[in-house]
Amino acid sequence: MSALRRIFAKIVSLFRWPFRYFAAEWNRMSLRERRLLSLLGGAIVGCGVLVVGYLVFGSYQTLSEKNQELREAIDDIAKHSDKYRDDKARAELQQKRIGSEPTQLAADLEAAAKEAGIQIPETADRPDVASGKHYVEHSLDVKLRKVDLKSLATFLSKVETGKTLILVTRLGIRRSFGGEGTTVDVDLTATTWERLKDSAKRPPAKGATAGKGKG
Repeated sequence: MSALRRIFAKIVSLFRWPFRYFAAEWNRMSLRERRLLSLLGGAIVGCGVLVVGYLVFGSYQTLSEKNQELREAIDDIAKHSDKYRDDKARAELQQKRIGSEPTQLAADLEAAAKEAGIQIPETADRPDVASGKHYVEHSLDVKLRKVDLKSLATFLSKVETGKTLILVTRLGIRRSFGGEGTTVDVDLTATTWERLKDSAKRPPAKGATAGKGKG
């Protein structure tokens, strides 16, 4: 126990030595030097307080800004929740219109043309291309001749609102040659998609192969 006491006493004396040293130096200083040293210590303490206060205020301000951004994000979500649900429902409906069986694009276009009272005189297949990891894109070039605008509008509406998801991805309209100004010639591309099965072979990606047409 005596050994532990001596060790403890040495440790205490080591800690007391700096205080004794500074106390002795303080006592040897003149009054003017003590005042200057006190002012210097106060300035250091004041600067430390200012720095700590600045850091605390900066952290508080940053936290407030983040909270404000979070509140604004929550408000935006609340404001656009209906639109989000509508878009999600529309996307799910579009997904249902994409089948996993090979599409009959030409037959669907012929059916829409028949309902609109027009004929499709010429079509040309485009090569199938991959559309993402799970879909393949089928496209067909279509030419219409001397079609009135009302029948054309009916045809396009029937195409894009049918059971199968078909979009007109290219549309060119010009006045029919030799017509009376009430009919137009149309060149368009109709595109549909097929959901690939796990074992299905994916076609080349778009741009990897040149298209081949047939009249």
